[in-house]
Amino acid sequence: MRSRTTPVRWYRRDITGLRSIAIIPVVAFHAGASFIPGGFIGVDIFYVISGFLITTLLVTEAETSGRLNLGTFWAKRIRRLVPALVVTLAVTLPIAALLGSVLSWDTLATQAVASALFLANVLFWRQATNYFDTGSGQSPFLHMWSLGVEEQFYIMWPLVIIAVIWLVRRRLTLRATLGVVFGGVFVVSFVLSLWLTPTSPDAAFYMLPTRAWEFAGAGILALLPLDRMVTSRVAASVLGSLGLIVLVYGFVTLSEADRYPGYLAMIPFIGTILLIVSGSGARSVLASAFESRPAVWIGNVSYSWYLWHWPLIVFAAQIFPANPAAMAVAGLLSLGFGTASYYFVEQPMRLNPFLAKSLRRTYLVGGAATATVVAIAVGVYASGSVLLRSEPLATYAAAADTSPRDDCHGGIEQQFGGVEACILGDPQGERTVVLIGDSHAGHWGAAMDAAATEAGFRLVFRWKSACPSINVVIGTIQGVQNPDCAPFREGTMDILDAIRPDAVIISNAYGYDNRVFDTAGNKISLTEQRQRWRDAWIEQIEHIENMGSHVAVVRDNPRMPFNPTLCLSRLGSTPGDCVSTWQESHSIIAEFADATDEVITATGISSVWSVDDDICDEQICHAVDSDGVPVYQDQDHLSQMWTLRQKTQLEALLRDLVR
Repeated sequence: MRSRTTPVRWYRRDITGLRSIAIIPVVAFHAGASFIPGGFIGVDIFYVISGFLITTLLVTEAETSGRLNLGTFWAKRIRRLVPALVVTLAVTLPIAALLGSVLSWDTLATQAVASALFLANVLFWRQATNYFDTGSGQSPFLHMWSLGVEEQFYIMWPLVIIAVIWLVRRRLTLRATLGVVFGGVFVVSFVLSLWLTPTSPDAAFYMLPTRAWEFAGAGILALLPLDRMVTSRVAASVLGSLGLIVLVYGFVTLSEADRYPGYLAMIPFIGTILLIVSGSGARSVLASAFESRPAVWIGNVSYSWYLWHWPLIVFAAQIFPANPAAMAVAGLLSLGFGTASYYFVEQPMRLNPFLAKSLRRTYLVGGAATATVVAIAVGVYASGSVLLRSEPLATYAAAADTSPRDDCHGGIEQQFGGVEACILGDPQGERTVVLIGDSHAGHWGAAMDAAATEAGFRLVFRWKSACPSINVVIGTIQGVQNPDCAPFREGTMDILDAIRPDAVIISNAYGYDNRVFDTAGNKISLTEQRQRWRDAWIEQIEHIENMGSHVAVVRDNPRMPFNPTLCLSRLGSTPGDCVSTWQESHSIIAEFADATDEVITATGISSVWSVDDDICDEQICHAVDSDGVPVYQDQDHLSQMWTLRQKTQLEALLRDLVR
């Protein structure tokens, strides 16, 4: 046990420098640097550093005084984190609102408040936000998720240590007991991460329980007498070199295609641990680099730089779409913003004697600052609500609010072959048509219902989002197999076998490239994906035709490279600002569009429905039709108000099918 009078090596210049190789890769990755696809693991480096330093601080205080002063500890965190955060949020939110869609102002306001309360990680988990999505549509507050995880650690970790102090009573056993407790946290959290990464990737990525092992592992390290363990310059140099190699390996080999965190997060964890150990005793050959003035300076400004880098990159992507140079410039420019924040906000407030001498003043100022962000957010939220009552924003809002649902809204639930289906159109109609597919069948539901009612046909409607009707194994955008698709598809085929309808209309999205897996759920080449897609289509068409039913295929509609309704609902935006080239809108779905056309040709299907010519001319695809009606609900789904305008043509299609 360390005696009360033994000096503690608290400040580690090399660890401050180590922060530089955490922040630089993160910024480079977010700015679109292709040479560092694993730059996002810089966040894990920060976690390990925090776990080590905070545990060292808390355990030293516990051994010295036999207790922890929570009020003082949390007050220091408030002075360190809150001022710079609040300034960033207060500036970012109004700019994000002006650059973004009025439709998103409520979401932006909610995200800003969650960020101010260090709950952004929980919000983005609940919103199923994909961290690796890029482009102008991403939230400028997305990076705040990691601050939520870290602040939640700051709240929980001292409570864990206090509980151990209370349990052991005697300081002689404190470190040993803490080691056991930290070890338990490490094991449980790591196992949870391994379990949730493939099954619930958003929870695994964003939440503290699946990240706590990184902090706990570093906490275990903080309990060891490292200065007495690494006494050889050679050993320190070898450990440091290995740690750096491991981190570089992670930066260049990991990518958004990997299932992360899971066991792969061990790469930045091990690399950072080795570097921390290497600087604990004898001086390694890397010490000069990590203790150099540039490295330490970047490490000092890293928190403020992290706060500013992502909003500026997102704004650059909005102002200069598809311009990598603009994003790179924004990443560099954010260092200037971060530096100004460090010297004029972060440090002055952190060291302010007026606040440092009073816990009450610290908490009051911190609360008032947070309340300021909440007030700005309320203003943005309310302003958006008012604007959305005016035209044409009200029309665009209505178009965006017509997303297809998985229920039988407005229809009748009925079982066929023991499987429930939705009955639309004329339930007593003599002719039966079945519409099947994924959400791109779903967005035709209301229009098909109207057409079938007019024709006097019974329409059986069966669809599920992200589950095409054909027999292919589909994964989510995070690379996780969707377990709901196969049973839903089998139920659909049972319904068809039980009904043996006059006709079946198949409507599937084409945007599944790199999401079609083999039967074991493994990723396969794009060539093999196309082959499985073609084979599955042919299999389903032949099965339906063998029942004596006619088959019609709905070609997938063009997709916009942006969300059209969000574009239309920006302040000052016009329909002419929200168009896409023909090539852009079709290249997104080209792979499986070509494969499906090959199937149509091979099977001789003559009934093919397409809205291509209604949305696009020879060069441009439009987000609004000639009558000012929004075509899209979002980036790829058609709006209900537009599809209903196709009722007459759909009725003709239905009549031709059953003729």
